[in-house]
Amino acid sequence: KSYPDASDLDQAVVSTQSTGDSEGWPSVPDSPLKKEGALRQSVIICQPITGEDAAVLLRALPKMSSVPAVWSVGVLPGELAPIGGTEDGPQLEVSVSNSVRRVNITNVIGTISGSVEPDRWVILGNHRDAWTYGAIDPNSGTAAMLEVGRSLGKFLEKGWRPRRTIKLASWDAEEWGLIGSIEWVEEYRHLLSSRAVIYVNTDIAEGGKCTEVVATGSPLYEGLARKVLNEINGLNTTEPLPLSGSGSDMYEFYCYAGVSVLDIGCNSACDVYHSMHDTQHLLELVDNNYKNLAKVASALAQVVVSVSESVLIPGDIEHYTDRIADWWLQQRPGLINVMKRIGEKETALTPLDVAIRELSNAGKQFMKNMYTPLVAVGEEEGMNEVRRVNDALLLFDRAFILPGSDPLFWTPSYYSRHLLVSPSAEDLYSGNGFPSLQWLISKSELSKDEVLYQLELVRWALKASTDVLLD
Repeated sequence: KSYPDASDLDQAVVSTQSTGDSEGWPSVPDSPLKKEGALRQSVIICQPITGEDAAVLLRALPKMSSVPAVWSVGVLPGELAPIGGTEDGPQLEVSVSNSVRRVNITNVIGTISGSVEPDRWVILGNHRDAWTYGAIDPNSGTAAMLEVGRSLGKFLEKGWRPRRTIKLASWDAEEWGLIGSIEWVEEYRHLLSSRAVIYVNTDIAEGGKCTEVVATGSPLYEGLARKVLNEINGLNTTEPLPLSGSGSDMYEFYCYAGVSVLDIGCNSACDVYHSMHDTQHLLELVDNNYKNLAKVASALAQVVVSVSESVLIPGDIEHYTDRIADWWLQQRPGLINVMKRIGEKETALTPLDVAIRELSNAGKQFMKNMYTPLVAVGEEEGMNEVRRVNDALLLFDRAFILPGSDPLFWTPSYYSRHLLVSPSAEDLYSGNGFPSLQWLISKSELSKDEVLYQLELVRWALKASTDVLLD
């Protein structure tokens, strides 16, 4: 069944997406820093079409004899996937009426100043622009965030004030390429590098097939996320927290500015989102009493209040460093093959083995000797130590950000500067551990200098993060 009898997308409906990327400088009016052409747009014409139209076009192309199973779903269920066009094959004329113009956008930021640490920010954000009516994307998330704001306002009326500053952000132009939040991060990156404790994102709070509230993000806050979500979902899962990709506004906070993030929302989006059917009628069809929106709002509120109120930031460095060690063990066999291909011995990986081991030991020592003892110490007695430990937690993800403008061979996006976690080259909505190492393993042609350069960048980042914990 399809909409309006169910939440699935009819093959006669168009679902919209965007292309393009910008780089580097905020679009301050009249500033020469934001050059014309800084917005990189696809040189291939892009035009959304229906599944029905796509099936007609694809069936006219030559077929492959063997294809991955995932290729034969969707518009061509059970059929062989097309290999591509030929010069003497069918011809298609496409008329595209897109326009390129500059428009003003508006981000709205609300601030509750902290009572003890006003220079430490806990940021909750959601975008409010939509391709069509946007009941699911983004208005379900907007409703959840506004409910958090309303609840915080009630506490403010009673005299409460958070320990750390809370910022609520309503981003504009997300659907055009995360533009509103990227512009804000570009403009305030230096403040974010010293003040942002966490960025919490929500996009879709009810996706149509939602069975539980889920999160992606930095392993630093995996323990906090698991505690909150297990309570809300009535589960006891120990599954690792999936890494965030570039599908929403948390991307540039994490991968460009090095701010630890959590993205909280529904675990599945129906096919109708980004289409003309994304209406309140659809939302009430799949969640007629808004129970999932309430669950997401509760999760957001608990995370924001916990991070803003706890004397010690509720992060777990040891868990993060353990995840890093696991990622390294997963990549190492492939890298041994890479070494053979460029004529290097396995010992070329020894500096990274050492860096991983030193970081893992530093994570354990940090939690045992610095973090855990402070849990039982009064704030006045351990004030300086608390600040030092919290600063290390705040700066840990920053240590993996590649400075300057060195080329990032493994990603086409300017904003993927995180040497440890970045979107997958095959799936921009998912994050990958050690993306540059995965890129090396997947390449068919490699130069020795290129490989050793990428390995040294990773070793440098691992040492920088170790220094954060030991300093």
